[in-house]
Amino acid sequence: MTIYIIANPHAGRHQARLIVERIKELSSAQDIKSFYTRYKDDERRQVNTILQEFQEKDFLLIIGGDGTLSKVLYYLPENIPFAYYPTGSGNDFARALAIPSNLNSILTLIQSRSVKEMTVFVYEKGLLLNSLDVGFAAWIIQKAEGSALKTILNKYHLGRLTYLAVAAKSLFSNPTADITVKSKDGSIKHYNKSFFFSLANNTYFGGGIMIWPTASVFDKKLDFIYARGETFSRRIRILLALILKKHQKSPYLHHEKIEEVSLKMPKDTLIEIDGEIVTTEKITLKAQKRYIYL
Repeated sequence: MTIYIIANPHAGRHQARLIVERIKELSSAQDIKSFYTRYKDDERRQVNTILQEFQEKDFLLIIGGDGTLSKVLYYLPENIPFAYYPTGSGNDFARALAIPSNLNSILTLIQSRSVKEMTVFVYEKGLLLNSLDVGFAAWIIQKAEGSALKTILNKYHLGRLTYLAVAAKSLFSNPTADITVKSKDGSIKHYNKSFFFSLANNTYFGGGIMIWPTASVFDKKLDFIYARGETFSRRIRILLALILKKHQKSPYLHHEKIEEVSLKMPKDTLIEIDGEIVTTEKITLKAQKRYIYL
């Protein structure tokens, strides 16, 4: 039995190597092999290297943030279960699933071989784990990721405050987007000047801000949440509904359940998927089963 580890040494507080060494001390596994991502999108190379020798009796542990997990799963065959130890700045996936932060607990889950089926959504160039966001949320992610404030706050485990600060600024900027949505049944709807537009596969984004209270990877459908923010006061109320978790009571946040879906947007529209900005004019999401040690 071998535990294969794919770790992003640049995620969060850059502690992946220390965590791997601690796992080697704690684990009873016969062999532990670690693979570190070296550059952007290096997950593909690391997965392919592991697959050359991976056997059914072996285990895979992913260490990193939500972006690392999303990329590894995109390249990983659907039938291989995985364990996850979060080291990112947001860790929205781990928060929603209540994944243990204790290494002993993670190793116990692996050794018990207790897996749960979950759903992700794949598209041509990647995988949606938590959410796809256009408009307000995508604007926040873009501004926050390039922010010196986030670097400073991450040192004090306060990275999520960066998103709140940028969100407050969005009230004055009113970032909107025009999106055409084609559902599985062929119906087409246009959502013009959308202030908030999210396809949620999980409860949180932006380091703990709730997208929708019942959104879950254990549901086979996406939660579709959208809102227009024509006035300053409406944008304030939308933001407060998100922060104060009053989603289902807000008259401005609209919610639907949706399956396979295609989106079409004007060129240069900001799209955020699992914390990363994606450039595309069209995207089709299809459900795919995965298995997590939990």
